[in-house]
Amino acid sequence: MLEERRIFDRVVETHSAEETFQLGVELGQSLLIPHNILLYGDLGMGKTVLAKGIICGLGAENPDDIVSPSFTLIQEYRVKHQVIQHIDLYRLDNSRDIEGLGLEEPMQDENIFVIVEWAEKLPYPALKKTISVRIHDLGDDLRTLRVESS
Repeated sequence: MLEERRIFDRVVETHSAEETFQLGVELGQSLLIPHNILLYGDLGMGKTVLAKGIICGLGAENPDDIVSPSFTLIQEYRVKHQVIQHIDLYRLDNSRDIEGLGLEEPMQDENIFVIVEWAEKLPYPALKKTISVRIHDLGDDLRTLRVESS
């Protein structure tokens, strides 16, 4: 557990989408057990790129097979006998719509990795191990990513 905390409690600067993806791969490879991974940041900050990297770090072989769930809202992957739910809340504006998705159950399931883009819209806190990544724009392709575990 100490190793995991050292990896996740930090601030990282990335200079390109490729670096953001690689950070995601590193985060995914570092996860020892399923977590809720909550991604925060404005439009175009790289949340989907980071999510693709995390899913690849968890064992997906081809990032092109990982699609943004912007229109489907939830995309599920099975990688190395693990279930990963990739969720995008961008198009939902009220807590009733989000609660209707039934996210609370998978977020409490100790056997599912849940990655949520636009996590600031969640109407309830994550109930199991959580990694929060807050992405801030510094101009051009430069981003800071604050990665915190709880």
